[in-house]
Amino acid sequence: MGAWGQGPFDNDTAMDFVGGLTDRPPAEVPGALRSAMASVLDRDDYLDSDEIEEALAAACLVTARLAPSVPLTGSVRKYLADLEFGADPDLRDLAVRVFVRAFDPSDNEWYELWTDGGGPGKIEAALAPYRAAVG
Repeated sequence: MGAWGQGPFDNDTAMDFVGGLTDRPPAEVPGALRSAMASVLDRDDYLDSDEIEEALAAACLVTARLAPSVPLTGSVRKYLADLEFGADPDLRDLAVRVFVRAFDPSDNEWYELWTDGGGPGKIEAALAPYRAAVG
């Protein structure tokens, strides 16, 4: 899975996504965040773990922009400081919906992997500050 912890940025896919945002022109960052989140919300079929990890990373960045007190590692905090985007109501709404979608067990490899590993409670706890901060 390429994960070293339960946090939203504790996996290769999320960190690659965040790093890739810093390579984009500033005007493209909000669209990339929106696209990552919409990609899991606009689908009714099975979601791969990587898709959820990117969407969660985007949702957590939006949340961190709204609520700077959420827990971030040093590298993610630096990336966030370098990114120029506002957390408009549309991005906030998408973030709220991504948190709900990520924990839908019906067609979601990410959730299945955490369930198989005995960790749904741990990821719920790791994401709880983000979910609470965004509403």
